[in-house]
Amino acid sequence: MTFFNLFYLEPSATNIMFKRYELEEEKGGKDSEKYKKLVGKFGKFHGISSLTNLIALMGGVAHAYFMASALV
Repeated sequence: MTFFNLFYLEPSATNIMFKRYELEEEKGGKDSEKYKKLVGKFGKFHGISSLTNLIALMGGVAHAYFMASALV
């Protein structure tokens, strides 16, 4: 999950974010249809990225729990 996030989701979300910032600086850019599509696409990638981080965290906690229970 971490590698998928690191090498695919985060770079994609970052590129979309920078494109969105460029449109924000243009006159009337926030009202354009392209801007609205970029906002939706960014939200999708950002949400999936957050979910993969959460899954990786849960996996790490579960792994630590099972490793600690083996010590007892």
